Amino acid sequence: MKKYSIALIPGDGIGKEVIAAAKEVLEAVQISSGGFNLEFEMYPAGQEEFANTGSALPQETLAGIRKADAALIGALNASPSPAPSPVGQLRKELGLYADVRPVTSWPGIWSIKPDIDIICIRENTEGFLADRNLYMGNGEFMPTEDVVMSVRVLTRHGSERIANYAFELARKQKRKKITVVHKSNVLRKGCGFFLEIVREAAKKYPEIELTDEYVDNAANNLILKPEKYDVILATNLFGDIISDEAAALVSNLVPSANIGEDCAVFSPINHEGKNSQAGKNTVNPLVHIICAGMMLEHLGEAEAGHKIYQAVKAVLKEGTVKPLDLGGNSSTSEITSAVCGRIAGN
Repeated sequence: MKKYSIALIPGDGIGKEVIAAAKEVLEAVQISSGGFNLEFEMYPAGQEEFANTGSALPQETLAGIRKADAALIGALNASPSPAPSPVGQLRKELGLYADVRPVTSWPGIWSIKPDIDIICIRENTEGFLADRNLYMGNGEFMPTEDVVMSVRVLTRHGSERIANYAFELARKQKRKKITVVHKSNVLRKGCGFFLEIVREAAKKYPEIELTDEYVDNAANNLILKPEKYDVILATNLFGDIISDEAAALVSNLVPSANIGEDCAVFSPINHEGKNSQAGKNTVNPLVHIICAGMMLEHLGEAEAGHKIYQAVKAVLKEGTVKPLDLGGNSSTSEITSAVCGRIAGN
Protein backbone atom coordinates (compact mmCIF):
# COMPACT_ATOMS: atom_id res chain seq x y z
CA MET A 1 0.00 0.00 0.00
CA LYS A 2 1.28 3.45 -0.90
CA LYS A 3 2.09 5.79 1.97
CA TYR A 4 2.09 9.57 1.80
CA SER A 5 3.44 11.96 4.41
CA ILE A 6 1.27 15.08 4.75
CA ALA A 7 2.44 18.21 6.58
CA LEU A 8 -0.48 20.10 8.12
CA ILE A 9 0.01 23.78 8.98
CA PRO A 10 -3.08 25.11 10.81
CA GLY A 11 -1.62 28.62 11.14
CA ASP A 12 -3.77 31.52 12.34
CA GLY A 13 -7.39 32.12 13.31
CA ILE A 14 -9.74 29.60 11.70
CA GLY A 15 -6.81 27.42 10.65
CA LYS A 16 -7.23 24.76 13.32
CA GLU A 17 -10.90 24.20 12.45
CA VAL A 18 -10.49 24.03 8.69
CA ILE A 19 -7.42 21.80 8.88
CA ALA A 20 -9.33 19.46 11.19
CA ALA A 21 -12.17 19.36 8.64
CA ALA A 22 -9.84 18.65 5.71
CA LYS A 23 -8.06 15.95 7.71
CA GLU A 24 -11.37 14.29 8.57
CA VAL A 25 -12.33 14.21 4.88
CA LEU A 26 -8.91 12.87 3.88
CA GLU A 27 -9.27 10.08 6.43
CA ALA A 28 -12.74 9.28 5.08
CA VAL A 29 -11.54 9.03 1.48
CA GLN A 30 -8.54 7.00 2.60
CA ILE A 31 -10.91 4.42 4.13
CA SER A 32 -13.24 4.53 1.13
CA SER A 33 -10.46 4.13 -1.42
CA GLY A 34 -8.42 1.58 0.48
CA GLY A 35 -5.37 1.91 -1.76
CA PHE A 36 -3.16 4.32 0.16
CA ASN A 37 -2.27 5.46 3.65
CA LEU A 38 -1.86 9.06 4.79
CA GLU A 39 0.43 9.96 7.66
CA PHE A 40 -0.12 13.44 9.13
CA GLU A 41 2.28 15.72 10.99
CA MET A 42 1.32 19.14 12.41
CA TYR A 43 3.66 22.14 12.15
CA PRO A 44 3.41 25.73 13.45
CA ALA A 45 3.41 28.94 11.38
CA GLY A 46 1.75 32.34 11.21
CA GLN A 47 1.42 35.60 13.09
CA GLU A 48 0.30 33.82 16.25
CA GLU A 49 3.45 31.71 16.13
CA PHE A 50 5.49 34.89 15.66
CA ALA A 51 3.91 36.42 18.76
CA ASN A 52 4.80 33.33 20.78
CA THR A 53 8.28 32.51 19.46
CA GLY A 54 9.53 35.40 17.32
CA SER A 55 9.29 33.40 14.08
CA ALA A 56 6.29 33.29 11.74
CA LEU A 57 7.80 30.37 9.83
CA PRO A 58 10.02 28.19 12.04
CA GLN A 59 12.80 26.14 10.52
CA GLU A 60 11.13 22.96 11.81
CA THR A 61 8.11 23.79 9.64
CA LEU A 62 10.21 24.34 6.52
CA ALA A 63 12.07 21.08 7.21
CA GLY A 64 8.78 19.25 7.75
CA ILE A 65 7.36 20.46 4.44
CA ARG A 66 10.57 19.51 2.62
CA LYS A 67 10.43 15.93 3.88
CA ALA A 68 6.67 15.55 3.34
CA ASP A 69 5.05 14.45 0.09
CA ALA A 70 2.73 17.47 0.26
CA ALA A 71 1.57 20.15 2.68
CA LEU A 72 -1.85 21.63 3.47
CA ILE A 73 -2.24 25.10 5.00
CA GLY A 74 -5.17 26.26 7.10
CA ALA A 75 -4.81 30.04 7.29
CA LEU A 76 -1.86 32.43 7.39
CA ASN A 77 -2.43 36.10 8.13
CA ALA A 78 -0.30 38.21 5.81
CA SER A 79 -1.47 41.56 7.19
CA PRO A 80 1.19 44.09 8.23
CA SER A 81 3.09 43.08 11.35
CA PRO A 82 6.69 43.01 12.56
CA ALA A 83 6.99 39.52 11.05
CA PRO A 84 7.77 38.93 7.38
CA SER A 85 4.81 37.45 5.51
CA PRO A 86 4.94 33.68 6.11
CA VAL A 87 3.19 33.20 2.76
CA GLY A 88 5.96 34.99 0.88
CA GLN A 89 8.60 33.24 2.98
CA LEU A 90 7.16 29.83 2.14
CA ARG A 91 7.20 30.51 -1.58
CA LYS A 92 10.70 31.93 -1.52
CA GLU A 93 12.35 29.43 0.85
CA LEU A 94 10.81 26.37 -0.83
CA GLY A 95 11.08 27.62 -4.42
CA LEU A 96 7.33 27.33 -5.02
CA TYR A 97 7.48 28.94 -8.43
CA ALA A 98 4.05 27.96 -9.83
CA ASP A 99 0.77 29.01 -8.23
CA VAL A 100 -2.01 26.99 -9.88
CA ARG A 101 -5.57 28.19 -9.21
CA PRO A 102 -8.44 26.26 -10.83
CA VAL A 103 -11.57 28.41 -11.06
CA THR A 104 -14.69 26.28 -11.48
CA SER A 105 -18.44 26.75 -11.13
CA TRP A 106 -20.00 24.60 -8.37
CA PRO A 107 -23.63 23.44 -8.30
CA GLY A 108 -26.10 24.93 -5.86
CA ILE A 109 -24.21 28.18 -5.27
CA TRP A 110 -23.86 31.43 -7.18
CA SER A 111 -21.46 31.81 -10.08
CA ILE A 112 -21.56 34.45 -12.77
CA LYS A 113 -22.09 31.70 -15.36
CA PRO A 114 -22.80 28.00 -14.81
CA ASP A 115 -19.91 26.50 -16.77
CA ILE A 116 -16.79 28.42 -15.78
CA ASP A 117 -13.66 26.27 -16.03
CA ILE A 118 -10.43 28.29 -15.98
CA ILE A 119 -6.96 27.50 -14.68
CA CYS A 120 -4.99 30.56 -13.57
CA ILE A 121 -1.23 30.00 -13.44
CA ARG A 122 0.82 32.65 -11.68
CA GLU A 123 4.60 32.92 -11.52
CA ASN A 124 5.20 32.87 -7.80
CA THR A 125 8.80 33.86 -6.99
CA GLU A 126 9.64 36.97 -9.02
CA GLY A 127 7.84 40.10 -10.18
CA PHE A 128 6.69 43.14 -8.23
CA LEU A 129 6.19 41.48 -4.85
CA ALA A 130 8.76 43.17 -2.66
CA ASP A 131 9.00 40.49 0.03
CA ARG A 132 10.60 37.95 -2.27
CA ASN A 133 12.17 39.38 -5.39
CA LEU A 134 15.58 40.78 -4.36
CA TYR A 135 18.47 39.89 -2.08
CA MET A 136 17.37 40.16 1.56
CA GLY A 137 13.78 40.30 0.34
CA ASN A 138 13.55 44.04 -0.30
CA GLY A 139 12.25 45.19 -3.66
CA GLU A 140 11.08 48.60 -2.43
CA PHE A 141 13.16 51.53 -1.28
CA MET A 142 12.94 55.30 -0.62
CA PRO A 143 15.70 57.38 -2.20
CA THR A 144 14.15 60.42 -0.47
CA GLU A 145 11.40 60.94 2.09
CA ASP A 146 9.02 61.83 -0.72
CA VAL A 147 9.78 59.08 -3.24
CA VAL A 148 9.20 55.33 -3.14
CA MET A 149 10.54 53.03 -5.85
CA SER A 150 9.30 49.46 -6.36
CA VAL A 151 11.42 47.12 -8.45
CA ARG A 152 10.10 44.26 -10.56
CA VAL A 153 12.51 41.43 -11.25
CA LEU A 154 11.95 39.02 -14.15
CA THR A 155 14.59 36.48 -15.13
CA ARG A 156 14.87 34.31 -18.19
CA HIS A 157 15.10 31.22 -15.98
CA GLY A 158 11.99 32.09 -13.98
CA SER A 159 9.98 33.06 -17.05
CA GLU A 160 10.96 29.97 -19.04
CA ARG A 161 10.21 27.75 -16.06
CA ILE A 162 6.66 29.03 -15.56
CA ALA A 163 5.96 29.09 -19.31
CA ASN A 164 7.03 25.47 -19.70
CA TYR A 165 5.04 24.49 -16.61
CA ALA A 166 1.90 26.13 -18.01
CA PHE A 167 2.16 24.38 -21.37
CA GLU A 168 2.92 21.01 -19.77
CA LEU A 169 -0.10 21.35 -17.49
CA ALA A 170 -2.30 22.40 -20.40
CA ARG A 171 -1.14 19.39 -22.41
CA LYS A 172 -1.65 17.00 -19.49
CA GLN A 173 -5.18 18.28 -18.88
CA LYS A 174 -5.98 18.43 -22.61
CA ARG A 175 -6.55 22.18 -22.53
CA LYS A 176 -6.81 23.97 -25.85
CA LYS A 177 -5.66 27.53 -25.18
CA ILE A 178 -3.35 29.62 -23.00
CA THR A 179 -3.88 33.36 -22.64
CA VAL A 180 -0.89 35.38 -21.44
CA VAL A 181 -1.97 38.43 -19.43
CA HIS A 182 0.47 41.36 -19.50
CA LYS A 183 0.86 45.12 -20.00
CA SER A 184 3.53 45.27 -22.70
CA ASN A 185 2.11 48.45 -24.21
CA VAL A 186 3.36 50.30 -21.10
CA LEU A 187 5.85 47.95 -19.42
CA ARG A 188 7.58 47.25 -22.69
CA LYS A 189 10.82 45.82 -21.38
CA GLY A 190 9.49 43.60 -18.58
CA CYS A 191 6.20 42.41 -20.05
CA GLY A 192 7.69 42.30 -23.53
CA PHE A 193 10.49 40.08 -22.22
CA PHE A 194 8.03 37.71 -20.52
CA LEU A 195 5.72 37.59 -23.53
CA GLU A 196 8.54 36.78 -25.93
CA ILE A 197 9.74 33.92 -23.70
CA VAL A 198 6.21 32.46 -23.55
CA ARG A 199 5.89 32.69 -27.33
CA GLU A 200 9.16 30.82 -27.72
CA ALA A 201 7.98 28.09 -25.33
CA ALA A 202 4.71 27.78 -27.28
CA LYS A 203 6.58 26.52 -30.35
CA LYS A 204 7.06 23.17 -28.58
CA TYR A 205 3.29 22.78 -28.10
CA PRO A 206 1.66 23.28 -31.51
CA GLU A 207 -1.62 21.71 -30.38
CA ILE A 208 -2.17 24.50 -27.82
CA GLU A 209 -3.32 27.91 -29.04
CA LEU A 210 -1.47 30.87 -27.53
CA THR A 211 -3.16 34.25 -27.22
CA ASP A 212 -2.25 37.33 -25.21
CA GLU A 213 -4.24 40.15 -23.66
CA TYR A 214 -3.58 43.35 -21.75
CA VAL A 215 -4.32 42.87 -18.07
CA ASP A 216 -6.91 45.66 -17.93
CA ASN A 217 -8.81 44.13 -20.85
CA ALA A 218 -8.61 40.71 -19.23
CA ALA A 219 -10.03 42.10 -15.96
CA ASN A 220 -13.00 43.37 -17.96
CA ASN A 221 -13.49 40.26 -20.08
CA LEU A 222 -13.32 37.90 -17.10
CA ILE A 223 -16.64 39.35 -15.99
CA LEU A 224 -18.23 39.83 -19.41
CA LYS A 225 -16.97 36.71 -21.19
CA PRO A 226 -15.34 34.27 -18.75
CA GLU A 227 -16.06 31.39 -21.14
CA LYS A 228 -13.39 32.68 -23.54
CA TYR A 229 -10.63 31.65 -21.10
CA ASP A 230 -9.12 28.20 -20.70
CA VAL A 231 -5.70 28.70 -19.09
CA ILE A 232 -4.49 32.14 -17.98
CA LEU A 233 -0.75 32.67 -17.47
CA ALA A 234 0.66 35.78 -15.79
CA THR A 235 3.56 37.22 -13.87
CA ASN A 236 3.30 37.41 -10.09
CA LEU A 237 1.31 40.56 -9.32
CA PHE A 238 -0.97 40.42 -12.37
CA GLY A 239 -1.62 36.73 -11.72
CA ASP A 240 -2.47 37.39 -8.09
CA ILE A 241 -5.01 40.08 -8.96
CA ILE A 242 -6.59 38.36 -11.97
CA SER A 243 -7.01 35.02 -10.18
CA ASP A 244 -8.58 36.70 -7.14
CA GLU A 245 -11.03 38.43 -9.46
CA ALA A 246 -11.78 35.13 -11.19
CA ALA A 247 -12.43 33.48 -7.81
CA ALA A 248 -15.14 36.03 -7.06
CA LEU A 249 -17.01 34.78 -10.13
CA VAL A 250 -17.53 31.37 -8.47
CA SER A 251 -18.25 32.37 -4.84
CA ASN A 252 -14.54 32.10 -3.95
CA LEU A 253 -14.50 28.29 -3.80
CA VAL A 254 -11.03 28.21 -5.35
CA PRO A 255 -8.08 26.13 -4.14
CA SER A 256 -4.47 26.78 -5.02
CA ALA A 257 -1.41 24.61 -5.44
CA ASN A 258 2.00 26.18 -4.87
CA ILE A 259 4.38 23.93 -6.77
CA GLY A 260 8.18 23.75 -6.68
CA GLU A 261 10.77 21.29 -7.89
CA ASP A 262 10.65 19.31 -4.63
CA CYS A 263 7.66 20.61 -2.65
CA ALA A 264 3.94 21.15 -3.10
CA VAL A 265 1.87 23.28 -0.73
CA PHE A 266 -1.93 23.54 -0.97
CA SER A 267 -4.12 26.30 0.43
CA PRO A 268 -7.21 28.33 -0.47
CA ILE A 269 -6.73 31.31 -2.73
CA ASN A 270 -7.79 33.42 0.28
CA HIS A 271 -5.54 32.31 3.11
CA GLU A 272 -6.36 34.91 5.76
CA GLY A 273 -7.06 33.74 9.32
CA LYS A 274 -10.46 35.48 9.79
CA ASN A 275 -9.70 35.65 13.50
CA SER A 276 -13.18 36.95 14.41
CA GLN A 277 -14.70 33.64 13.24
CA ALA A 278 -12.20 31.39 14.99
CA GLY A 279 -13.49 28.82 17.47
CA LYS A 280 -17.18 29.35 16.69
CA ASN A 281 -17.78 26.30 14.46
CA THR A 282 -19.21 28.61 11.79
CA VAL A 283 -16.47 28.86 9.17
CA ASN A 284 -16.92 27.34 5.72
CA PRO A 285 -14.45 24.41 5.36
CA LEU A 286 -15.35 23.53 1.76
CA VAL A 287 -12.46 25.27 0.03
CA HIS A 288 -9.97 23.51 2.33
CA ILE A 289 -11.71 20.23 1.57
CA ILE A 290 -11.38 21.00 -2.15
CA CYS A 291 -7.69 21.75 -1.55
CA ALA A 292 -7.38 18.27 -0.04
CA GLY A 293 -8.81 16.78 -3.23
CA MET A 294 -6.39 18.80 -5.35
CA MET A 295 -3.53 17.57 -3.17
CA LEU A 296 -4.53 13.94 -3.70
CA GLU A 297 -4.62 14.52 -7.46
CA HIS A 298 -1.10 15.91 -7.29
CA LEU A 299 0.04 12.81 -5.39
CA GLY A 300 -1.30 10.59 -8.17
CA GLU A 301 -4.48 9.58 -6.35
CA ALA A 302 -6.81 11.13 -8.93
CA GLU A 303 -9.72 8.82 -8.17
CA ALA A 304 -9.65 9.74 -4.48
CA GLY A 305 -9.40 13.43 -5.32
CA HIS A 306 -12.36 13.05 -7.66
CA LYS A 307 -14.36 11.41 -4.85
CA ILE A 308 -13.85 14.50 -2.73
CA TYR A 309 -14.95 16.81 -5.54
CA GLN A 310 -18.03 14.70 -6.22
CA ALA A 311 -18.94 14.65 -2.54
CA VAL A 312 -18.67 18.44 -2.32
CA LYS A 313 -20.79 18.82 -5.47
CA ALA A 314 -23.44 16.45 -4.11
CA VAL A 315 -23.68 18.31 -0.79
CA LEU A 316 -23.92 21.70 -2.52
CA LYS A 317 -26.44 20.49 -5.09
CA GLU A 318 -28.69 18.97 -2.44
CA GLY A 319 -28.57 22.24 -0.49
CA THR A 320 -29.70 20.84 2.85
CA VAL A 321 -26.31 21.58 4.36
CA LYS A 322 -24.83 24.92 3.33
CA PRO A 323 -22.29 27.22 5.02
CA LEU A 324 -23.19 30.66 6.31
CA ASP A 325 -21.11 32.57 3.77
CA LEU A 326 -22.97 30.82 0.93
CA GLY A 327 -26.43 31.61 2.25
CA GLY A 328 -26.99 28.67 4.59
CA ASN A 329 -26.90 28.13 8.34
CA SER A 330 -24.83 24.96 8.75
CA SER A 331 -21.88 24.64 11.09
CA THR A 332 -18.35 23.66 10.15
CA SER A 333 -18.80 20.21 11.68
CA GLU A 334 -22.15 19.64 9.93
CA ILE A 335 -20.66 20.46 6.53
CA THR A 336 -17.65 18.23 7.16
CA SER A 337 -19.86 15.34 8.27
CA ALA A 338 -22.06 15.74 5.19
CA VAL A 339 -19.06 15.52 2.84
CA CYS A 340 -17.66 12.53 4.72
CA GLY A 341 -21.06 10.84 4.54
CA ARG A 342 -21.17 11.29 0.76
CA ILE A 343 -17.70 9.81 0.44
CA ALA A 344 -18.75 6.81 2.52
CA GLY A 345 -21.86 6.38 0.40
CA ASN A 346 -24.35 7.33 3.10
